[in-house]
Amino acid sequence: MMIRINLLVAHKVRREKESHWLIKGIILGYTVFLLSVLLGYWIQSNRIQTLIKEKEALEAQTRKSLALQKEIQALRAKKDLSQSRLNLLQNLDKDRQGPVQLMEFLANTLPANQLWLITLKENGPEIRLEGISLTNEILAEYIKRLESSSLIKQVDLIQSTQASVKNLKVKQFTLIAWTKEPPPPVPPKEKK
Repeated sequence: MMIRINLLVAHKVRREKESHWLIKGIILGYTVFLLSVLLGYWIQSNRIQTLIKEKEALEAQTRKSLALQKEIQALRAKKDLSQSRLNLLQNLDKDRQGPVQLMEFLANTLPANQLWLITLKENGPEIRLEGISLTNEILAEYIKRLESSSLIKQVDLIQSTQASVKNLKVKQFTLIAWTKEPPPPVPPKEKK
């Protein structure tokens, strides 16, 4: 008699054990895959958030730099305006000093109660003087005084005629004088 051993059951148990490992392996594989996908998604999401923050920071810097550029342009415009005003004031000061010095000189060189200026016209370097004098000698002396000045380079007598003012015989005259080039303006001293 032979004893029969059922080997099929052992084979069946072995297959069931193998199929459990196969299912567990597949589940583990899917789990690892799913975790790696989630980890990749989380890493990419963090990168995106970091890039968004960097973009916002760069946009804020750009806005600040644009505002700074506008402020710089406004300051440059103010500087240019101030410089043009300063140049205008310097030109006005220079133009004011020349006529003031000239008028002071002309007034100081007049012979007292002997020669009077009636009109004075200035056209650039040319000065036209019209007036009256008691005598030709007084007029000649006045012309010499003008020519000896550091402000006047030449004086020409255009006309001298006999006239009567309040029953007094006088010489009515017209002179043209040319001024010398004014010295260059002294630059303002810088404050320390």
